[in-house]
Amino acid sequence: MRKKLRNLGYVLFLSGTILFGIMHLAIALYIPSLGGWGDPPGLIATVLSEIAGWVPYILSIVFMIMGAFLIAIDLSNNSSLWQNLNADERNQESGGEQNNN
Repeated sequence: MRKKLRNLGYVLFLSGTILFGIMHLAIALYIPSLGGWGDPPGLIATVLSEIAGWVPYILSIVFMIMGAFLIAIDLSNNSSLWQNLNADERNQESGGEQNNN
C-alpha cells in the first residue's frame, strides 16, 4: 500500500510539473500577441484570463503539492529515525516475550 501511495505521489508530482511547464509555454507563446495589460492583475494573470488557463494552471500547482506531500509522508515514514525506533521497540517486545517463557 505504501509503495502505491509513493508511486501515486511521483506520478502526481511529475504530471503537475509537466502541466505547469506546458502552461508557462502557452503563456510565453501568447505574450507577443497581447494587446495590453494592467498593472494590478499583472501580465501572467491577464494572459491566463485571455487563454482560459486558470483551471490547468491551478490544477498543476495542486498536483505538485499533493505529490510532494505524499512523497514527504513516505520519506518520513521510511526515515532511519523511525526505523531505528521501530526496531528498538520490536527488540524490546521480543526480549520481553523470551524472558517470560
